[in-house]
Amino acid sequence: VDPSVAFIDSTHVKANANKKKFEKKIARVETRSYQNQLDEEINIDREKHGKKPFPPQNKEESKEIKVSTTDPESGYYVKDEREKLFAYSFHTASDSRGFILGSLVTGGNVHDSRMLDKLVTQVTDKVGKPHSIAVDAGYKTPHIAKFLMDQDIRPVMPYTRPRTKDGYLRKYEYVYDEYFDAYLCPEGQILPYRTT
Repeated sequence: VDPSVAFIDSTHVKANANKKKFEKKIARVETRSYQNQLDEEINIDREKHGKKPFPPQNKEESKEIKVSTTDPESGYYVKDEREKLFAYSFHTASDSRGFILGSLVTGGNVHDSRMLDKLVTQVTDKVGKPHSIAVDAGYKTPHIAKFLMDQDIRPVMPYTRPRTKDGYLRKYEYVYDEYFDAYLCPEGQILPYRTT
């Protein structure tokens, strides 16, 4: 077993539950753990620029979910218009030889990106800290990249082609001037700081 490079993905397994037997319930939407950290960093940056910090957001959001009456631990999984069913997600980390380093099981309605930090922690505690982690596009979020880099783990993620419309300037063509805290446009314009 070699935990130096871990490959993480999930697969859905159909639950033994009739998709027509369910109750609709209102569930509280959990705030992602990094939201407080992000709000704090934004307010620090705003204060550096002489702006008022944003007030804390304590609003609770809720959404309607389907809960199986046969298997309430499963989650209602919707892949596309054709595939709707109650399922489980098996989130798994393996090494380059296919040995399983760690695994978590959730309801099928839990997104892959929400389980990566728990899975990486499990792998680190049980087998050892990976040097690199390879994931697919479902895990390609700024939070996951930051989480891995903060742990000194190299994220290996698929390349995403820039989606700039024809006739517009591309992001990589702008240059940031740290001294003046402004961006320089490829056409020579200065874009000064406005807000965070």
